[in-house]
Amino acid sequence: MIEGFFALIFGLISGVMGLFWLMISAVSLALLWAVILPFALLWGWMLARILSRAGYSPWWALIGFTPLLPLAVWIFAFSSWPAAARTVVLMPPERRY
Repeated sequence: MIEGFFALIFGLISGVMGLFWLMISAVSLALLWAVILPFALLWGWMLARILSRAGYSPWWALIGFTPLLPLAVWIFAFSSWPAAARTVVLMPPERRY
């Protein structure tokens, strides 16, 4: 009979502790997303601006959220940029001293 009483007490304690840890993890998850989401949006916005200035579609910024980002950066860095082909480089006049 005493074993049933202790089982009931320990069951209640473990249930309360389980709810406590569930609440703590939910709050932690909410705080984590409250911090991660603004930085993720900032990251995507910066990538979209860089890509649009280089002459690519800003939608290519979505690749920045994949684990293949280093490979994508290398491909992007060594490919030909459409905006560079449209740019006219003016040479400054030679200086004679």
